[in-house]
Amino acid sequence: MQKNGKQDFEALFKNYHRQLVNLAYNLLRDKDLAKDVVQEVFLKLWKNKDELHFGEQIHHYLFRATVHTAMNAIRFQKKIVRIDDDPVIDTLTASEHRDDISYTELEVNVREAIDRLPPKCKTIYLLSRHEGLKYQQIADVLELSLKTVENQMGIALEKLRQDLKPFLTPNLLVIALLIAFVLWTIL
Repeated sequence: MQKNGKQDFEALFKNYHRQLVNLAYNLLRDKDLAKDVVQEVFLKLWKNKDELHFGEQIHHYLFRATVHTAMNAIRFQKKIVRIDDDPVIDTLTASEHRDDISYTELEVNVREAIDRLPPKCKTIYLLSRHEGLKYQQIADVLELSLKTVENQMGIALEKLRQDLKPFLTPNLLVIALLIAFVLWTIL
């Protein structure tokens, strides 16, 4: 970091903390663990502040570090908190008619479909659709080739299409797409 290390660090924290917590939460589905992951990222950054000089690339570093730390947390705990662990979900009942599916049930199905994606697909999907990163930026953040990102995104979209197909009628298709796009940005 620069001469104003503390001020630079505080500015980085204020600018990126919420966005990184949302990213970690989308990967972990546990708000407290997501906060811990981001805290760990910023703690490592602070400890190495004198040696680090990212300039414009700090954004990529923070995203990459958050994704890697979250994935390590998943591996360490060997569990992913899923939406179906939420007691509110138990109160929902499935509709007998697909045309009668409620907005809440559709939201639950979209979340579950995203949660069922393989870890790499899920990470790439969330970085693209919910964090707004372009494929090349995702490739840089995750240290993958552009072709790998494109392939994994294709796999993610196909799996989501297949998982959500039984729940979607023409009228609900638009709602589902809006939910998938907006759902994670408001968390």
